[in-house]
Amino acid sequence: MEENVKVEGQAPVMKPDNNMALAIFTTICCCLPLGIVAIVKANSVNTLYLMKQYDAANQAAQEAKKWSIIGIVLSVVGSLIYFLFFGGLAVLSAMS
Repeated sequence: MEENVKVEGQAPVMKPDNNMALAIFTTICCCLPLGIVAIVKANSVNTLYLMKQYDAANQAAQEAKKWSIIGIVLSVVGSLIYFLFFGGLAVLSAMS
């Protein structure tokens, strides 16, 4: 649901996407601490927008997306390292 706010003498300001779904996905499936940071940032987007702090709302939306992506990437990298390490141990133990 997109909202537009008309500022005097300016074009309507579009409400930024708060990236809450991505933040929740990161929290549940990937990295709990970074997902919580992303949820807090995503939640502040609506508050800042309603307080007419449009630049701060855009920055909070970008930070929510950034922290979500960082959490997802770290989770994938950590999983790859985990499986490579224990897969390597399994191969080594099968050789002896």
